[in-house]
Amino acid sequence: MIEKIKENEMTSVSNVDYVRGLKGEDSVLITLSSLMTQIGILHTSFSLSPGGQYELPYKSGLIMIQNSNRSHEKAVATLYGSGNGTVIVPSSTIQFFSEEIGKVCVFNNGENTKYIIKNTRNESQNLIITFIE
Repeated sequence: MIEKIKENEMTSVSNVDYVRGLKGEDSVLITLSSLMTQIGILHTSFSLSPGGQYELPYKSGLIMIQNSNRSHEKAVATLYGSGNGTVIVPSSTIQFFSEEIGKVCVFNNGENTKYIIKNTRNESQNLIITFIE
C-alpha cells in the first residue's frame, strides 16, 4: 500500500521525468514534453541530415530557432497559417517562409498546413527550437 503524503510534506525538485494527472477517474503519468505539447509549447533539439525535414506540430505560432552548428544567435518569427508571417529577429543561417540553398528553412506547403523545418545545407545541422502555438 502506498503511503499518503500531504502536499506540504512533498519534496521540491527542479526537474521531473513524469507528471501525475487525472484522465477521467484514472490516475495517469505524462512526460513533461508531452504535457508541454498538449498545452501548445514545443521545446526540442535534434539533428537534421542534408535534405532532412522536421514537421512542426502546429499551423501557426511563435518560433525561436537556433542552428547550433553555425551560430549562437537565435532567429525569432511569428508564423501564420497562411504561409507568411513576421521575422522579429533574423539570422544569417535561417530562412523563413521559403527554401534557400545553404540555409535551414522554415516554411509550409500551403494555407493551413503545418510548418516544416528543412536543412538545405550539404551537412547535418543541429537545431534547437521553441515553438509556442
